[in-house]
Amino acid sequence: MGSGMLDRRVMMSVLGVAATLLVPAAAEAAPSRVAILGPSDTPILPRLQRNVDSMKLEASHATVSLCTRDVVTRLVNELGTDAALCTDGDQIGVWVREGERLVLKDAVVVQSADARAQELAAARAVMALRTVPATDGTTASAPPTAFTIVANGPSATITPSNPEPTTTPTEAPPARDTVAARPRASAERIAPRLVLGAGPAIAGSRDGSSFAISVDAEIGVSRYVALVPWLQVVPANRLAEAPLGSASFRPTIFGLGFGIPLLRPSSIVVPRIGAGYGILWMHVAPETASTPATMRKPEDLLAPMMYASTALSVKVAQDFRVAAEGMFGVSSHDMVVRIGGAPAAHWGVPLASAALRGEWVVQ
Repeated sequence: MGSGMLDRRVMMSVLGVAATLLVPAAAEAAPSRVAILGPSDTPILPRLQRNVDSMKLEASHATVSLCTRDVVTRLVNELGTDAALCTDGDQIGVWVREGERLVLKDAVVVQSADARAQELAAARAVMALRTVPATDGTTASAPPTAFTIVANGPSATITPSNPEPTTTPTEAPPARDTVAARPRASAERIAPRLVLGAGPAIAGSRDGSSFAISVDAEIGVSRYVALVPWLQVVPANRLAEAPLGSASFRPTIFGLGFGIPLLRPSSIVVPRIGAGYGILWMHVAPETASTPATMRKPEDLLAPMMYASTALSVKVAQDFRVAAEGMFGVSSHDMVVRIGGAPAAHWGVPLASAALRGEWVVQ
């Protein structure tokens, strides 16, 4: 009998020591450092930050436009975090490190752009971190049975429905989700803040086509519209010949218009349309003449023009794209190269070009 009591006491002591060692190990398995990833102007990011702070977790930040496994894994390794909350504005992915792998634990869909949907999605994404299994298969931290979302500044705070008693025990915590009224949050931009592009082109008019160089910039002036200044120049002179002599000329276009992307910049393929006005400039220089009387002086020809364009931009890397663009325009009057008073070449009515540009997207 005494031996049985002794064995029971020894077993209870061993179980108590094991429980003391295992509980901290399970707690340490829960994420302690979280990476918050997404476009810099996504309104849900500050809500995620506030909720992560309320969970007493350390947060690191990085700007991304895609939430693929490769992108999230690279940033989690660079930032040295245990987990990541990555959003593209439409949903929030909850990624957690399990050994050497990064696993997608949950994907919270943002139902709409209004304040309530944004705050609910941010709260649920952070709450998913509390249910991450520990390495021993147990739950590292159990979520509260209900919580309240409180609008406070630019984010939301999670408050458990069963908090510890305070100095006013007569106040009962709310048992349902409540959201304070806030103005409608702005959605992700469709037109990037700045895009710089350059590449080769083919420019053509009535008398043939020439190799050209195209350079442009897209400046996002609103969520949907970008202002587009651009330049197209033919680097080598074209030659016009006639019985009375020859002359060289070089067309150059200075354009200013607007562009409208039809999809977000995070999309793999982004179609764009645009239109605007420009100035067509040609410097004409006589080369040869049959007689001194037919030799003309160099002259500069100018004509205003209007144009329409369409483009297809394809993502190649995080901030680099390749765009194919077609432009059709017409100048106010025909640009005529004359030799000895007779027309020898025409340019500007009509006018077209096809360009292939590399683009650097500056968010």
